[in-house]
This record gives sequence, C-alpha cells and structure tokens, in this order.
Amino acid sequence: MRRFLYYIILPICLISMFSSCKNDEPDNPIKPVGERDIMLVNGIGDIYNLNGEVITTLSNCQSVSQIIVEGNDYFVSGSSSKDRVGYWKNGKWNTLHVDFIEDVEHWAAGIGKWDYYIYLLDYPNVLKNSGIFPLRDAENFIAARHGISVSEGVCHVVGSDLVETPVHARVPVIYSEHKGAYVSERLPLPEGVTRGDALAVYGYDRNHVIVGGYVGNEPALWIDNQLQVLPCTHSTAMSSDDLPYGSVSAVTRIGDRIYAAGTEYYDEENQVATVWCDGVQQYLKASGDDFVSSEVMDIQAYGSDLYVLTLEYSMIDNGEYSYPALSSVLWMNGTVLGKILYKGMVSFAVY
Repeated sequence: MRRFLYYIILPICLISMFSSCKNDEPDNPIKPVGERDIMLVNGIGDIYNLNGEVITTLSNCQSVSQIIVEGNDYFVSGSSSKDRVGYWKNGKWNTLHVDFIEDVEHWAAGIGKWDYYIYLLDYPNVLKNSGIFPLRDAENFIAARHGISVSEGVCHVVGSDLVETPVHARVPVIYSEHKGAYVSERLPLPEGVTRGDALAVYGYDRNHVIVGGYVGNEPALWIDNQLQVLPCTHSTAMSSDDLPYGSVSAVTRIGDRIYAAGTEYYDEENQVATVWCDGVQQYLKASGDDFVSSEVMDIQAYGSDLYVLTLEYSMIDNGEYSYPALSSVLWMNGTVLGKILYKGMVSFAVY
C-alpha cells in the first residue's frame, strides 16, 4: 500500500514542482484603463505619477536609463553615486556582487528581467544577476539606449559598430549569447548603403526579435533580420551632422502588429516624434501651433493599448515675450494622456 501511495504521490509532487517553476512570474490580468498605474522617471532618479507628483526619489542616484515593471515590482537601471553596479527595485538599491577583471565606471544602459534573473547592459558586458557575459569584439561598439531585450531567457543587445570596409562608417549590429559570451552579427543594409544604426530592440516568443534604427538616411526595422525601410515624408536634416532624415528609437508589438516609434526631421533643425504602425506613420505633436520639436523617449504595449513617451519643445507666449518650454508627454493610442512640464522624463512604466 505504501509503495502504491508513493507512485501516486511522487508524480503529483513533480507536476506541482514543474508547474510552479513554469508559472513563477505572477499572473497579471490586464487592468481597465482607469485602474492602471503609471510611473515616469527622469534622468536623475525622481519618479512621478501622471499628475506630476513625486512618488519617490531613488537613493544615491547619479543617472537613470530605464524603468520596467513586473507584477507590482518596478526595476530601474542607471548608475549609482556609490560607484557600484546594480539596480533599484521598488526604490531601493540592489548591488550586484560582480568580480570584474578590470573595474570600470558602471552605467547600465538598459535592464531586462525574466524568471529570477535581472539582466543589465553594463558595457562592455551583459550582467545576468552576478554573472558576467562579455560582449566580444566590442572595442568600437556603442550600445543603444534601452538597447537590451529579454524574452523567455533569450537576451539580445543592439547598437552600432565601426567598420573600415567598404568605407569608414558605423553599421547596425545585434549581439546574441553564445557559449558564455555575446557575439555580434551585422544587420543587413540596402544595396549601396554603407551606414546605419540599431537604436531599439524588442524580443518576443523567445526566438523572435524586432530591431529599430536607420539605414543611410531612412528609418528602418529589422524583423527577424529581414530589413524593412519605413516611409519618411521629409528629406531634410542638419547636413553638417550627417543625420538621417528619420530613425526608429523604440519598438514593440501588439498581437500581429508591429509599432515603431522615433523621429523625423521636418526642417534642418527640428524633428517630430513619429509612430509607424505596419509602415503607416503618425506624428505626435501636443502643442498645436506652439510646437517646435519633439522626440520619442520610450514605448510600452499594455494589453491592446500603445503608450509612447515623448519629450516636446514648444514656445509659450505670456503676452510680453515668448520663451521655450520642455514637456514630457505620455500618449495612449495616439491621444495625449498626460503632460508634465520641465521634468525631463526618460522612461515610464504602466502596470
């Protein structure tokens, strides 16, 4: 009888163990729009709600790059004034105890999470908790802001590398893990184009990845390494800086639709935040006739809704004189959800 019970109970225990491992992340049903919480963080570690009220200030924060959420927890990457490598969880600093062969100044350009693991893009390495995974042959590599994405334990890093052939130029690259390190692959360029950059990455369903950036002078996507050049209405930029006419700096996916967000120059000095959905573009301008310039800072899909954070410059006329104003604008599905003056938000999270 005992042996019979053993053979009955053991499979049940094993099933329970494996089920708990598979579902170790909390189940988060999509909230209705009115019940969602939103956090926005500026570059020096002040976290705000959508009303512009400070929720908390990150301790010993020197700079911030990105905020993400999982369940009711939020995680922030950046750099600490204590010269340690780590991240903030729910406002408290967590040091990663990493033994570097050569200690360098630490600034995490982006953060990802899967299972129990925190991933940090801390050039010239990817950190997975306290594990070090070097970016190979990265002497001339420049990582994108928010240039890391993790899907079911598969991590990708994007940016640009410097090449000498066929000409001296920066080209878009993607890094993927291979045998304890990350190796790079050059993303394809159109025939006759010699330069480009990868500025955004979004991994999904473990083995699929979307990269945003530009090729030559045009905004572009790479969907599983297949290049798609996006439309750009204006063909102008500051020629002295050799800037592209448009670029993609944030990407995400809702269902089968891919959303790319970035900027397009509409004259030689000013750009406008732009969202492309299935290749169709929409300009994001919150200031009407007072609009001067804007750029995309971050993007997030929540359920079937698309959120985009932009930084917008406008002119305010008080009757006697005009002066420039800087606003952080949060958009949902192309409509302004909130606007905060002068705080300079760099990232946000909806949960």
